[in-house]
Amino acid sequence: MHFLIHSALHSILSSPLHLFPVKLGVKMLVSSFSLPRSSLVLTWVRIFLFGFHVHKLDSAQFRVLGPEHPITAVVGGDVVLPCHLSPRLNAENMEVRWFRSRFSVYVHLYHGGQDHYSSQMPEYQERTEFLKEGISFGNVSLRILRVRLTDEGQYQCLVKDGNSYEEATVELKVAVSGSSPLLSVEDYQDGGIRVGCRATGWYPKPEMLWRDSQGQQFPSFAESDSRDGNGYFEVEKSIIIQKTSKRNVSCFIRNMQLDQEKESTIHISDPFFPEVSPWVVALAAALAACFALFIVLLVFILRLQARHAAELEERDAEIRKHAAELRWRNTIIPVEEVHVTLDADTAHPQLILSADGKNVRRGDTRQAMPDNPERFDTYHCVLGQEGFISGRYFWEVDVGTEEGGVWAMGVARESMKRKGWINPAPQDGILAIFQCGGQYWALTSPDHKPLMLTQIPRTIRVYLDFEGQKVAFFDADSENLLFTFPLAPLTGERIRPWFRVGPIARLSLKSAPPLARALSAEELLLHPGCPLQSLSKVPGGCVAPCTPGSRN
Repeated sequence: MHFLIHSALHSILSSPLHLFPVKLGVKMLVSSFSLPRSSLVLTWVRIFLFGFHVHKLDSAQFRVLGPEHPITAVVGGDVVLPCHLSPRLNAENMEVRWFRSRFSVYVHLYHGGQDHYSSQMPEYQERTEFLKEGISFGNVSLRILRVRLTDEGQYQCLVKDGNSYEEATVELKVAVSGSSPLLSVEDYQDGGIRVGCRATGWYPKPEMLWRDSQGQQFPSFAESDSRDGNGYFEVEKSIIIQKTSKRNVSCFIRNMQLDQEKESTIHISDPFFPEVSPWVVALAAALAACFALFIVLLVFILRLQARHAAELEERDAEIRKHAAELRWRNTIIPVEEVHVTLDADTAHPQLILSADGKNVRRGDTRQAMPDNPERFDTYHCVLGQEGFISGRYFWEVDVGTEEGGVWAMGVARESMKRKGWINPAPQDGILAIFQCGGQYWALTSPDHKPLMLTQIPRTIRVYLDFEGQKVAFFDADSENLLFTFPLAPLTGERIRPWFRVGPIARLSLKSAPPLARALSAEELLLHPGCPLQSLSKVPGGCVAPCTPGSRN
């Protein structure tokens, strides 16, 4: 028997097995019952190897796709977050992880053919259902039960097969239609009747407007909105109906996401309108004349105030400028600006680097690259060529996209793990910040710390200070501090710039400025145009001076 199997394997391996069509394999299976014992064994071995070959084809590269537009759900109902593989491979033996801002604490996890709940986010417990009906055709969608307002936001659908993984972003919008408009007659005002319209329990903030019986819109006199303890909106608008105007009016309120509208109508009859006496008309004319004179005086005063305010603003801007200069002097002087270049030997095969090593983005497929020991093979990372063991340095990175994109950047010890999954945290040799969908976090441990920003940074400045034992991140345009790490977890090793590039993102490293006349150390310290002594390496040990046009 062993001899027959060995002969059969030798025969199959020497034949072009990939050319056998599926129909031929089926015919061989049916006819094998009438063959001799050795032919039967040979046939079964061929079928087994053919099935194994097809399985390997199924495990080829894939993409994870979500919907192009946000998904809308009603509070209290159920919603399906669609996600599938392309091509539509069988995902039964893959890992499917749905998560939001944190990878380790997930919304739902499917792995090893079953669901896992040990590290599920508490607010999603007993409210998620992984749809397995279409998993053999690449469908990895997730159903969320009893939707809440807090479910609104972005979800990451990550599918992992062996050492390969892909992910897609799905955005969920939550909506609810509240009460019908409640109309009320409030007061007499400006010779007419003030009517209010109020509605509660809506999300997101609805559109409210007044119309007459012909559908013409009335301008609002006053409007307001607020949110209750559950996060639902309460909106209110008032109008003034004059005796001479149309007195059949309707208040409409509309949820734009659900395209739902509710309406209430009111009619004001003649007896409700006040009578106007002649002395009231005379008084109104006198008041109008006084008001006109008041407007003339007010315009004159406002012009004087505007001129004075402009002078104050100019002076305040100068004060803020000097304050920023002093803040930078106290923070990072002396400091050396380095112009980082990406190390192609460490880049993940799916990352695409520019020829000068200054730009990086993530491609759709893995490139054919040697699997050298220093190359990342699972996490989409790349290191800078430069390494540091002492001193003070900074470099700047243009983060590119305004919306979407996933990236992380910071510093890492040179001996960090390159193969398999990486936990970007201080205890594993990485100090970095992370951006996903416009939200920023510091990659602290055990929990990531969200960053509260007043504006979205376009350029990030990374500041490495061995003397002060810290790594700081700044918005290079506003010079606002984003976050500071202690350098202690990386002490004692050579430190290099570290980058992770996800979908859509594109990172660009700042290039060296043009060479200029070198200043002496004394000139650098006393130069009035150089509040931040930013030194760039140039040939001969010289430094490029700060110029009025350079960024401080």
